Amino acid sequence: MANIFTKKVLNRFARQVPELKGALTESEMKLVPTFAPPFEMLVRSIVYQQLAYKAAKTIHDRMLALVGKLTPATMLAKSQEELKTAGLSRQKASYLHNVANAFKREGSLWKYRTIESLEGLSSEEITALFTSIKGVGEWTVQMYLIFSLGRLDVLSPGDLGVRKGVQKMYALEEMPTSKEVKIIAEKWHPLETIGTYLAWRVLENE
Repeated sequence: MANIFTKKVLNRFARQVPELKGALTESEMKLVPTFAPPFEMLVRSIVYQQLAYKAAKTIHDRMLALVGKLTPATMLAKSQEELKTAGLSRQKASYLHNVANAFKREGSLWKYRTIESLEGLSSEEITALFTSIKGVGEWTVQMYLIFSLGRLDVLSPGDLGVRKGVQKMYALEEMPTSKEVKIIAEKWHPLETIGTYLAWRVLENE
């Protein structure tokens, strides 16, 4: 898989947003999409939400051992009480069933279960589809669009790391709100993913 941040794309962004050229030069910009199917990735995102990586991985591994081959059918074959034995909260167990119900055969999102089925949809359309599932928020879909699909037009204005990174990149006195990040990022369009990713890298460079 290739890095989506090609030299051509980065140069275009630098021309659009010259004030960030220095930060762009100093940061390692490399993102290789996983192209994971939506069901698999959304399940993982729900498990990992609000948990430290190590704890989340342990729970995720236990859940996979419990469920076996990860499919909507195998997920639904386990009750929410059984899923909780892997370390999941009651709420997360119910969210996993919601996702499984959406992607099961005859489910509302069955036709969008593959990467290929999403190719003709805009990032906004995919966000609307997936956030229709209770337990799947915009941030979760934004991470899927960026890290699995490699979309270049994704802004994550509510992400704390993005807000902190934007504050540093633009030398702002206070951390911007989500709304303020959206306004600042208007210049980034249609390459919002570069600005989002750069904000994370700038924080890492501290």
